[in-house]
Amino acid sequence: MAILIQGGHIIDPGRFNAVGDLLVDQGKIIAVGTDIKAPAGTEKISAKGRLVVPGFVDLHVHFREPGFEYKETIQSGAASAVAGGFTTVCCMPNTHPVNDNQAITEFILERARAAGLANVLPIGAVTKGSEGKELAEIGDLHRAGCVAISDDGKPVMNSLVMRRAMEYALAFDIPVVDHCEDLHLAEGGCMNEGLISTELGLPGIPAAAEDEMVARNLSLAELTGARLHLAHISTAGSVRMVREAKSRGIKVTAEACP
Repeated sequence: MAILIQGGHIIDPGRFNAVGDLLVDQGKIIAVGTDIKAPAGTEKISAKGRLVVPGFVDLHVHFREPGFEYKETIQSGAASAVAGGFTTVCCMPNTHPVNDNQAITEFILERARAAGLANVLPIGAVTKGSEGKELAEIGDLHRAGCVAISDDGKPVMNSLVMRRAMEYALAFDIPVVDHCEDLHLAEGGCMNEGLISTELGLPGIPAAAEDEMVARNLSLAELTGARLHLAHISTAGSVRMVREAKSRGIKVTAEACP
């Protein structure tokens, strides 16, 4: 049955940004505009005062199944996603066991199919067990359905391992997602290093701990030609370096965090 969504503020980036109507038939958008002539029997939904937008995509979610189901399952995570308008999510490999092999990837995809809600796209681990030492079987992960590789909250400290990971990822045309933090500079810290950390007497983490790893990753991305995505960056230096790298054609994207 056709559905006519009327009077909403339609935002289709780069194509349409105005109040109008949207006609859907058999799951496909047939028309976008004003005063759309709908066929007889069309269900009409008023969207006055609301936004009508494409499904959102979240590149970084933690669906903790398998292993940490008490924190989140694929079913509960996917239900939360669609409730908030997210139709596609990319889940990090911080499961137990880590999603560093084909079997875990296939398990996640099967559970996502059973949930029947959001599109759940797995991200495989860069290294076995996310320990930063030995590369995971990146080809197998890609063939099983992983759309990217990452060790999630653990930075790949070894620069040679990161270079090899980028070279493999380039061969399969998938991005490498990295948590940018120099663990040596950040060791023992529990908040941003600055006046407040000094006044409180708490060990701080300097912005350089992030900036240094962003700079290294951008250098390796330039060397290898790989696609790089920087997870949850938080410093002005990171933003500045990403902007400069983009201007030089390096294939880098980034996300911010609260």
